[in-house]
Amino acid sequence: AIFKHHMLFMHGRQAFVFDDAQRKNLREFLNRGGTLLADSVCASQPFTDAFRKEFSTGFPDHTIESIPNDDPLFSASTYGGFDLRRVTLRAPAAGGGPLSSEKREVPPQLEGIRMGDRWAVIFSPFDISCALEKQNSMECTGYDREDAEKIALNILLYSLNQ
Repeated sequence: AIFKHHMLFMHGRQAFVFDDAQRKNLREFLNRGGTLLADSVCASQPFTDAFRKEFSTGFPDHTIESIPNDDPLFSASTYGGFDLRRVTLRAPAAGGGPLSSEKREVPPQLEGIRMGDRWAVIFSPFDISCALEKQNSMECTGYDREDAEKIALNILLYSLNQ
């Protein structure tokens, strides 16, 4: 069923393990030119650790690396998307007071696996999916809704142009 699509989306909070058949299908999907976008819901460390481990195991000839901030993926002009040199990241505020979040402008932090000259796997260790669902939780470390939408759209446009 995955081979009918150009792009897959994966997100989660918990650790996971692919079985051999899932690894084989995902590897074939990516080798055929497909793209996987994944994010860690609320910056879940168990999911992030499992993702990195699973993709290191399943793709031993490729490494997960930081996507440089000057990559065309972050450019407004390359694929008709948005300028993503700076985005707003929100995180729960420390302290014992009322629940609140701190926001700061940062370069987007995305990681990926390159296959040939393209990013086949794009991973955010910070939340994108809850923001896309309009859930800007103060308890959740991730991108603000507007920037999450821009990141996701740039990745979609990038994927369609590969």
